[in-house]
Amino acid sequence: MAGLITELVGWGSSSMALLAPAMEAVLAPCGVRFHDQGRGGETSHHTAARLGAIPLEVSVEGGRLPSAGTVRLEPTALDLVAHFLRPFAGEVAGVPAVVHGTEEGIFLTRLRPGDPVAVSGDPFVPSSGSALRGTDTLLWMGKNDLLRGQDAAGVVERIIASARHLEQAGARVVVIGQFVNNGAEPAVREKVLAVNAACQEHFGAAHLEVQEFLTSAALAERTGIPPTPADLRARADGEKPPSLSTDPGHFNQLGNVAIAGHLRAGLQGLGLLENPGPERKTS
Repeated sequence: MAGLITELVGWGSSSMALLAPAMEAVLAPCGVRFHDQGRGGETSHHTAARLGAIPLEVSVEGGRLPSAGTVRLEPTALDLVAHFLRPFAGEVAGVPAVVHGTEEGIFLTRLRPGDPVAVSGDPFVPSSGSALRGTDTLLWMGKNDLLRGQDAAGVVERIIASARHLEQAGARVVVIGQFVNNGAEPAVREKVLAVNAACQEHFGAAHLEVQEFLTSAALAERTGIPPTPADLRARADGEKPPSLSTDPGHFNQLGNVAIAGHLRAGLQGLGLLENPGPERKTS
């Protein structure tokens, strides 16, 4: 992975969305612009569709998009918690539109009136996903699938498919490892660790783990704040520290800043970022 990053996109769910301000802050001294494409609650099906790796297949009752307005799409994998899908623009069969989700399913709204158009599984090509496809990328996706009963193998397949899609356009892709939520059920814990192991095997150095970091003494060194007794108990259980959390699955800003610093160090280790340390000369 030669050459320095100048722009970086973060795709994923709530962990990515909440991490974005901290990533922007730690990357700014490296001269990197960060693009936030995270969305709380999304599954990897949603994220892969938004970035264009596994396109949404558009079918509607009657087989034709109406001449104007909004229409519900025939059910797809995106219907799982459809209301968490981040709305995204694009086009299908030459028709510009916006796709969004509600608790009733996935819907498409035409940008302007026109003739009815026949569709039968036609791919929805995302605007932002296409524009950002060749930009270097962080992927942090799939945790919500596991929490909602889907299997680890499917998550790994969608992560790999997303990475391959981006790499084919020239992007360097780094995958962020999953972490175990506080109080996670044993089955979910096993699936999280299985995803991490598979991604580590597939991506090698381009898989940046966070589970080990969050359960190590290095985390306290990064924050400068000693762990609480509850943190030490969580560490022994292989879970993230409560003092850096807002709830079982998310971090407070100190936690996000610590993770962002950890990821920056990982990107520097890959040779993708300069090290703007105090020794750096400005003249």
